[in-house]
Order: sequence, then C-alpha cells, then structure tokens
Amino acid sequence: MKNNYKKMPLKWMIILVLGVFNLSMAQKKVIAYIPNWVDLNSFSSSVQYSKLTHINIAFENPDANGYLSWNSGSTTIINAAHAQNVKVFVSLGGGAVSEGGAIRDNYFNLITSGNRTAFIQKIYDYVVAHNFDGVDVDLEGPAINGDYGGFVIALAAKLHANGKLISAALSEGYGGANVPSSTFAAYDWINIMAYDATGPWAPGSPGQHSPYSMAVNQFNYWTGRGLPASKAIIGLPFYGYGFGASANQGISYANIVAQYPGAENLDQVGNTIYYNGIPTIKAKTTFAVQNAGGVMIWELSQDATGAKSLLTAVNQVITGSNPPGTGTLIQAENYSTMSGVQTEATTDTGGGLNVGYADANDWMAYYNINFPTSGNYVIEYRVASAVNGARISSDLNAGTIQLGAVNIPNTGGWQNWQTVSQTVNVNAGTYNFGIFIQASGVNLNWFRITKSAAGLAAKTASPQIAAQEDFASLNVYPNPTQDTLSFTTEVSGANVSIINSEGGATVSSQKVNNNSVDVSGLKSGIYLVLVEKDGIKTVRRFIKK
Repeated sequence: MKNNYKKMPLKWMIILVLGVFNLSMAQKKVIAYIPNWVDLNSFSSSVQYSKLTHINIAFENPDANGYLSWNSGSTTIINAAHAQNVKVFVSLGGGAVSEGGAIRDNYFNLITSGNRTAFIQKIYDYVVAHNFDGVDVDLEGPAINGDYGGFVIALAAKLHANGKLISAALSEGYGGANVPSSTFAAYDWINIMAYDATGPWAPGSPGQHSPYSMAVNQFNYWTGRGLPASKAIIGLPFYGYGFGASANQGISYANIVAQYPGAENLDQVGNTIYYNGIPTIKAKTTFAVQNAGGVMIWELSQDATGAKSLLTAVNQVITGSNPPGTGTLIQAENYSTMSGVQTEATTDTGGGLNVGYADANDWMAYYNINFPTSGNYVIEYRVASAVNGARISSDLNAGTIQLGAVNIPNTGGWQNWQTVSQTVNVNAGTYNFGIFIQASGVNLNWFRITKSAAGLAAKTASPQIAAQEDFASLNVYPNPTQDTLSFTTEVSGANVSIINSEGGATVSSQKVNNNSVDVSGLKSGIYLVLVEKDGIKTVRRFIKK
C-alpha cells in the first residue's frame, strides 16, 4: 500500500471519513422491551419500528418439562418488525419470576448440567418455530445460581451455531456479582439495567431511581470486569416512581407528561414523582453513543407520543438530527495554566491531544468558565488509565470552592478511553475551574459541564441534592454474601437497618464501619439494607447465603 493514500483526492477522503462515522452511529443498538401483557396486536400499530434495531418480547417461561409459553400476539410484532429489518428476541425470566416460585424452580431444574441440553434444544426449536432472531436471558438476582454460567455458555453455542443471537438483562446491584465473566464472550451484548436505585419497596427513601451517574457507574462496573464496551447496552427507564402525596407506585412516563405540563423536560414533578425526562434521556444516549454499544428501553408501552416521545429523543441523538444540549465541552489540553502535566497525541475519537504524565499534586486551571444558573451540574471526564487507584478532584477559583473527587478506573491502557462523571452543585457565576491530580495515573482528553435536568426542576438548590444523586448510585457487594456486606460508595459512619424482606421486620441496626456491615448473624434469605447518612436514605436488596 505504501503511500497510495497520498494520491486520494481530499473530497473522497472526507466522504470516506463521514461514511465510517455514520456507519458507527448506525450500528448503535436501540433495543426496546415490549411486554406481552399488553394487547400486542393493537400495540403493534403504534410502534416506531424505524427508530429501533431490536425488540425483546417479555416474557415467556418454561413449564416443568421445559416447554415455553406463547402469546399469539407476538406474531404480529415479529412480522411488522422484520418488515422493517428490526430483529426480535424472546425474553426469558423477568424480575418477578427471579424472586421465587414454581417457574424459578423450573429454571433451577432445567438448567442443571444433566437437563440443560434437552432444555436448550426446546428453546432453540421454539425460536425457529416462531421466527425469533435470538434469546434474551432475564434471570436476575436470586435466579442467578451456580448453573447459570454453564447454561448460558451452552445456550449461546447452540444459538450461534445456527445463526441466532443471545443477550442478557443484568444489574450490578441485583445479582451482578454472581454472573461469571466467562459468559461475557458468550453473550452478544448485555442490557444493563441502570435503574431502580429506589422505588415502592422503599417508601421511606424517596429520590431519583435512575440518575445519569448510575448509567455511567454501571457501565464502568461491567466493562471494568472485562465486558467489551461495544457489548454494554445502557438501560433507560420509561417510567418513574411516586412517593408521598403522589403515591408510592410506578407511573409510566406517558401518564406523567399527561398529568404535568412541561414534565417532559424535567426529572421530578408533583409531590413527588422521580423519572427521566427528555434532557436526561438524551444525555444518557449521548454517553452510550460515545462509550457503549447503544441503549435499551424498559419498556416501550410506557412512552408518550409525538414531540414528547422518549424514543424520538433517543433517535434524535442516534441520528444526529437534533443533538442534546451538550453543555460546555473543554479539551483538556486547552488549559489556561498548569503545573506538571504534558500533552501527547490521542487515539480517542476525534484525535488531537490529551493531557498525560499527570502525577500526584499536578493540576490544570481553565479560566472564565460560566455556570449560567445555580443548581446541579454533571461534569464528565474522558479518561484513560493503566493503573489502579488514580483519583482527581475539581474546584473553583484556585481551590476556594471544592467540588469533590472522582475515582478513575483502570481502563486497561493509557489510550483506552472511558467517561466518568460527578454531580456537583454550583451557584451561578463565572469561575476559574481547576482539576487536581490527587493520585497518579490518569490521562485526560476532555471534560464537559452540563446543567442537570434535576437541578432545573428544583425550586431551591442545595449541596445535599448532589449528595443524594451520588447516594442513589450506591450498590452492595458481594451479593449474595456470607459474612460481610460492603458498599461501592463511601458511607462509613452511616446508620444501617437490615430488614427482612418477607415480614418487614428490622433484624439488625448498626453503623457502617470500614465501608461495610456485619451480616454473619443473619439467617439465609433475602433482606433489605436501609442506609441513612446526613439525612439521605437509600435501600438496597441483598441475599444472605
């Protein structure tokens, strides 16, 4: 090949580059779950198939002999989807089934090493008979047992050998730690359930159940365990939860915007309903386009129509027809002044330079950064690192206002790029923005400051709001656990109540020590852990072995 590229006319080089860029955008997945408890024949006519790449029909499950249930309305969805080149999966399991009961018992028997071959053949025959393109495994939490990994790998081998696909729906905080990393190669992708941080099961802990930070943190968790970023699909909730006077229940996005004018541009309405409006959905989709393999929707029947549709908002980001408000994006090398760092060529999207060779106590300052209104802002950092333990912090006006610190994951190389974020609270004004290297080992390509939709909705801005959003991203591990339960967010000193999920009785009260609590004295079962610190509460579910 040598220097032949030098002879290529500039016009064709530009067309080639744009073509590659558009292809990469087009390959981003937009996956929608459609529940089969709605009238599928009627619902099919309202689906915006052109804005989807995949549909998962949820849920079908086996009887004791391994034969899957069937909803005849699925045929209407499958035919309409295939007519527009949209692939359709059958989704097995579901959150309710995973909790326990006869159907989960069927799974536990059918996926054993002695029974799984016959069960997999029945699943495959079912997929072929009904013209599905693949299988989505939605076994969650306590349904992820010791046979899960072997079953998934064998099912994937059968499907892939016959031109079919396989995916999963998984959450870090609800059984994620029990998913063997060996399954990552078997799955074509994983739909990351980055929602339900709180909800009806925690009426005393109102708050945002799916903040932007949760999408970023869950992406970093799964990719940090070895899942390729291209296989990480960011889950988007098309529903909210109401607390207090607004009732402790789930509410569809369609109902929220029908009841509250202007709600489509907020994340919080009434007294009080928390959900994701158009700005947050666009921000998450932008993150997925830049970092992950696409987005997943739970679930499509809860969307609004017309200009308020969240699927339309997703599509606008994916196609670039109406990009989200992307805030203020600043290239890291465009600092006003610095100490200790150097710049180098980057292989990240867009090319150019990144800041590197950043050691502890190095810093960069960026003058005259405007925060137009008071409230919450999301600060995203595009980072790469080949070490563990790197940490940066941000501040205003040479450290007179501290905004907090961010842990930098080991991305697997100095040019393997990920985006991490923090939510901060800032009063309106123009500041000198600073980034300080607390612990060595980070490259920085750019950072972006975006007004949070939650901050726009708040009547009064408070530093506690930012803390509440960080609290919402807290998860527990290992899960299930035997003796000790640890927290992903620093909550040492917090008050903890452990509640039996069956009877609702509090069985233990203690303070978090070394960011963990002792659960060795609990009986085997499913529990809720209520964490309270500085007036903020959140609840997580865990399993005691």
